[in-house]
Amino acid sequence: MPDILYSALLPLLLAGCATPAQHFEAVASDYGFIAQTVTGQPFVHRLYVNQPGKQTSQKQLHVYLDGDGSPWKSDPTSRNPLILALMGQDPLPSILLGRPCYHELTASSLCNETFWTSKRYSAEVVESMATALKNWLQKYPARKVTLIGYSGGGTLAVLIADKIPAVQTVLTFAANLDVENWAQGFGYQALTESLNPMKQKKLPERIRQIHLAGADDDVVPASIVKSYAEQQHAEYQLFPEFDHQCCWEEIWQKILQKI
Repeated sequence: MPDILYSALLPLLLAGCATPAQHFEAVASDYGFIAQTVTGQPFVHRLYVNQPGKQTSQKQLHVYLDGDGSPWKSDPTSRNPLILALMGQDPLPSILLGRPCYHELTASSLCNETFWTSKRYSAEVVESMATALKNWLQKYPARKVTLIGYSGGGTLAVLIADKIPAVQTVLTFAANLDVENWAQGFGYQALTESLNPMKQKKLPERIRQIHLAGADDDVVPASIVKSYAEQQHAEYQLFPEFDHQCCWEEIWQKILQKI
């Protein structure tokens, strides 16, 4: 985001009047990320690029996928953008691929609240995000792509992974990898219009999977993550005293070394 736009937003942020999307954009700018849009099918997606990611081509690319944010609000964009702090630590070329209708894109005629509620992990969302990433990779090729998904972003990461030939690794943390059991366990309305990773075919063996969970996570219980990892014969690691947001930022450098 240009400095002049950030300066215009700053008084709103200080006054607490900025929308979640505006706040997210300002924080991304503060990290030096460049906001762009990329076309999916049928949606347009906001995308944020770190400084190394501005290279025209690279051997590796980290693709970050954020959580559900606040799906019960008119603007579902994350209020607490942990994902930006993590990407801010990443020394490799990295992008954050936004979800349909997030980041001030709700005004599109294609958007309605189902795409951040009951359809948040739907085939339409998955296909559009996969197409957007393919379009980005056509313009900025990378031979090795790692998908990094937080919370609901991890759900989408495993659903997208086998649609992108360059994906070699999927890393999720605090991810809702069994949508059906998660909803039942909390007494939530079933996301019947969404895909459930637990019910999909196993990812190809060529894709390395690493799934991380916090022992104190009361948003996505560690048992959800563990069950999926065991089904996939994937790597699983439990972090004592971690919850849904704490303390991933503190160990992120070590996590990046794993991939």
